[in-house]
Amino acid sequence: MPAYSYRAVDNTGVLQRGEIVSGSRHSALESLTRRGLIPIEIQAASVRQRKSTRSWMMTMRGVTTHSRMSARELLNLTESLAALLGAGLTVDRALQVSGALMITSTARTSVTSLLTAVRAGKTLQGAFAARSERLPPYYLSMVEAGEVGGSLPETLSQLAQLMRRQFEVRERVRTALFYPAILTAMVLTTLILLLTFVLPRFQLMFAEADAPIPTATRIALAIGAFVSHDGWLLALIGSGLLAGGLAWLRSERGRLIFDRWSLVSRLTVQLPAALNTARLFRTVSTLCRNGLSLPAALKVARGTLVNRWLFKVMEDAIRDVQAGEPLSSSLSRAGVFPPVAVQLTRVGEETGQLHEMLQSAASALEAESHLRLERLLTMIVPAAIILMGLLVATLISSVLIGLLSIDNLAA
Repeated sequence: MPAYSYRAVDNTGVLQRGEIVSGSRHSALESLTRRGLIPIEIQAASVRQRKSTRSWMMTMRGVTTHSRMSARELLNLTESLAALLGAGLTVDRALQVSGALMITSTARTSVTSLLTAVRAGKTLQGAFAARSERLPPYYLSMVEAGEVGGSLPETLSQLAQLMRRQFEVRERVRTALFYPAILTAMVLTTLILLLTFVLPRFQLMFAEADAPIPTATRIALAIGAFVSHDGWLLALIGSGLLAGGLAWLRSERGRLIFDRWSLVSRLTVQLPAALNTARLFRTVSTLCRNGLSLPAALKVARGTLVNRWLFKVMEDAIRDVQAGEPLSSSLSRAGVFPPVAVQLTRVGEETGQLHEMLQSAASALEAESHLRLERLLTMIVPAAIILMGLLVATLISSVLIGLLSIDNLAA
């Protein structure tokens, strides 16, 4: 009989790995379910080994095995599947219709590959796992749970709602930061043009005038001359500092230090803590409503955290919850979660409505984050405009002072 490798989460949230001997993948799935495990991944051991070897070889050659859907395309596919399955279509027919609705050729190719895998006997979760798509950490687990529990349309609907909320938050943050980024680029471009092209021309004029130059004008001309002739050195130093900073941030220690600072610093106005906590709470609420226990939901939802310090803190929180401690106590002890999140979690535990309170906390944190972001941009944009105006005005004033001094001497 064939052997199947699996990864599954038990009722306490502990991740388990191993192999199970069974006549088919479906019977292996049923065996794991009877043990009280929630499968995350299950496939033939030989296939898993071949896939790992092929993936390593393709990586060494610099080749990707599949073209992948974007986050928006995956969201559209999930919403389409939820609606079509809810209308009574089979999985393969729903995939066929969804593929026809995809706009890009990449998305259509991905859906066609999923359809082929499903018609070959794979479950929807197995088809997604075989495609190696860039999926949220909880995606495969929720699809698998929906297939095992016979509630795939409802599960996909909840999954689509969760993904839609996260996508909207991410896009709003990107859109809000778009204008400040353009403004910063304009400021830097203006300063570079003034220092490298405009000021050197005035330097020749002052040199030909053979007259004493005011101190402010000399400083401005010196800066312009340095940037014009040795600007490459500044660019080299800046590039080195940028590369070093990025390398430090990619290291485990550097990422932890930066993420810890971003949670407590006033410069970030607690936006990282609010956004990450909202994403975590909304995912936990959805998973628990889908049948997972709180420890299991926390373990799966922890993968949605992009802040490494919060990811590390959640290890202790999961351990405390598994030991029977209230989630609110563990969150409060961590000292990095927003107070409103801790308070609403405590209320949910006391009233027995934890799922609803986690959803409320997520909505409150998202609304507060949007308000804080708007306030931050309200301050950043005028400050950047004022700073640009002061720098440009200072340079121009320095040149005008020199010109006026030459005119006075000529008079």
